[in-house]
Amino acid sequence: MAKQKGIKITVHGRYYYKTESAKGTKPYELVVRSPSLEMYRETSQKYIGTDDKGNSKYKTNNYLNIRGQLKKRLLPILLGRKFTDFARVRYVVIDEVVSETGDKLDLPINLRSKKQLELMIRDEKIPIDVSEYLEIDELRSDIVQFIQEPEAFLKQKPLKDKRRQEERMFLEMNDMGDESLPPVRPVKAKPDVGGILDD
Repeated sequence: MAKQKGIKITVHGRYYYKTESAKGTKPYELVVRSPSLEMYRETSQKYIGTDDKGNSKYKTNNYLNIRGQLKKRLLPILLGRKFTDFARVRYVVIDEVVSETGDKLDLPINLRSKKQLELMIRDEKIPIDVSEYLEIDELRSDIVQFIQEPEAFLKQKPLKDKRRQEERMFLEMNDMGDESLPPVRPVKAKPDVGGILDD
């Protein structure tokens, strides 16, 4: 019997393992198939105030949360079946989302594959060299930043390029081969709010 065609999602990441004598993290790569992207759609509501009669008003957002659905609901089942030492998912990186039926998917930047991003960079003349990036999520976030804030991106680009080069050298110096480092979490600036001791 032929497999039903739908959406193919290629992912990698690390999972926590636990045995009687050891625990830690291990890498994984997996292909997940789904009938459509709709099973990953989530809805959230945000409170926006009250109307004239005092009734609460909410704004409803619909969005695809493939990474969240995979990490919380689906990968624990799939990885648990594949690895006997599986404890829980540490992180998920979506490498590619493609239609097995040949339908063109209109994906947001954070779900596009490296090949899809290369075409976008070429077509829109974005000053980014894909080969410099070790992780696809960093490439995706830099493209989004360039689209939203081109001046800020160009100002930060030399520092990011230097960090990526140092990470590449770190991997080589420590014989880490094809391994990858955990993603760098951006540091959010805290608002300067005065305290009771401030003048």
